[in-house]
Amino acid sequence: MATLAEAGLYDRFAAICGAENVARAGEDRDYMTRDIFYDGASAAFIVSPRNKEEIVAIVREAAAAGLAVFPRGGGMSYTKGYVPSVEQSVLIDLSALDQIITIDEANMFVTVQPGVTWKQLYEALREKGLRLPAFGTMSGAKATVGGGLSQGSIFYGSTQYGTTADHVLGLEVVLADGSLVRTGQAAMTGSKPYFRWHGPDLTGPFLGDCGALGIKVEMTFRLIRWPEHMITLSFGFDDFESVWQAQNAIARAGCTADCFSFDAVLQSQLMERNSLVQNVDALRHVVSAGGSLFKGLKNAAKIVAGGKGFMNESAYSMHVVVEHALKAAAEAAAEEVRLIATAQGGKPIPNSIPQVMRSTPFGSMDQVLGPSGERWVPVHGFIALSDGMEGMKRLLELLASYGPRMIEHGILTGILSNPVGASAMIIEVLFYWPDSPHELHEKILSPRKLAQARSFASNPAARALVQEIRTAILAMFAEVGTAPFGIGKVAPYKQNRDPASYEVLEKIKTALDPERRLNPGALGLS
Repeated sequence: MATLAEAGLYDRFAAICGAENVARAGEDRDYMTRDIFYDGASAAFIVSPRNKEEIVAIVREAAAAGLAVFPRGGGMSYTKGYVPSVEQSVLIDLSALDQIITIDEANMFVTVQPGVTWKQLYEALREKGLRLPAFGTMSGAKATVGGGLSQGSIFYGSTQYGTTADHVLGLEVVLADGSLVRTGQAAMTGSKPYFRWHGPDLTGPFLGDCGALGIKVEMTFRLIRWPEHMITLSFGFDDFESVWQAQNAIARAGCTADCFSFDAVLQSQLMERNSLVQNVDALRHVVSAGGSLFKGLKNAAKIVAGGKGFMNESAYSMHVVVEHALKAAAEAAAEEVRLIATAQGGKPIPNSIPQVMRSTPFGSMDQVLGPSGERWVPVHGFIALSDGMEGMKRLLELLASYGPRMIEHGILTGILSNPVGASAMIIEVLFYWPDSPHELHEKILSPRKLAQARSFASNPAARALVQEIRTAILAMFAEVGTAPFGIGKVAPYKQNRDPASYEVLEKIKTALDPERRLNPGALGLS
């Protein structure tokens, strides 16, 4: 640090974005170098620029000083995505770049800065009767658009529309030398960012790159009109084979926006965490989302009457959202879902979960812990629909092999599955275990949740076992052709990539970042 101090870097960073927006290692913003699960090296500087011009200047100063650069979004990663791998570095906090630049209703696109949260974008578009086709993750109250495009983002709307990255029309990116480049139609002089395929697409390499190729400072998405009619349905199943077959058929039919399933453990965790029956705020949103006071009150009454007991009757539950501009089309799609589900042995159950999740899609960040304050972390991957049954069987066998050790350390696992488009399924395993919170949790949890979390002692043995199992799951996923989602510096990428394909990535990295300053370690790039 003495060398960096002598070089006057602190003063130069302060001159660029203000002394209040610059911190040294060990100061009060050091928590930003941690993610939900991992600790990392302490960056020499943490800077919070206010616009893209300041990012350009910071990147150029860092390059001149020989520092690595790590871009950070909302901090909801659990893959070491933005976690510094070296101390001689600057972490760029992008949260202050939180402006929605343009909502172009005439051409149906929206341009935003990377620090905009999915919730912020959702609410701004909702006021105008617009939406992204796939509109974010459950952590969208804190998770940012820039982070989602860097690490991968799915959930709401993904069964019909795929990932959020599928709807990007173009980007503006700061490269390692501080130059600014645009992709898509916006790269054409005098044009608008209304279309992506203007010659060879240069957008793709910067999606899912974890900031290893460039820092996204603007991104443009296509929009859709808000569907006027929404129907939610839920079904209980006795085994994963039945629910999996139902989800596969629904995905191929292309008739639903959402179709996610939970096993019994995850059902219990979710119901306890969200307290759906007792959560007055959630019910208020159900009422307001009903379209009319009568319909909203009717929906809320059904949720209260349904209670939580119905979730205990099935080993697996499936939750579906159908939406369409036309009422008759929505009703027809819902009927198709009912026929598919019942053909696979599904039994209708109260639709409390999808009803509340769609009325309050972006809840409290308390959801990053378990219902009693337990630590939480997931691992997940995409698998082809035709391979999913084998993948699930292998996953259940692997988890069973760890059963005695998980019991010893108080580790619970829950499984979520969700079709993404008509050909892929994401399988997500969520881990819960007794363990103390860390610095990042301290910054994002409510006082009540933080008090719960602090009741647990530090549990490094359980944490290590969770990491061991996550690593084993990723290795098993690779054996059955499952692609990790959210690669960061943890999920295998290089070792499972066709060598010629990875060589192309290496060449792109060398061309854009010859000194390997941008997020070293991400995607296996040193």
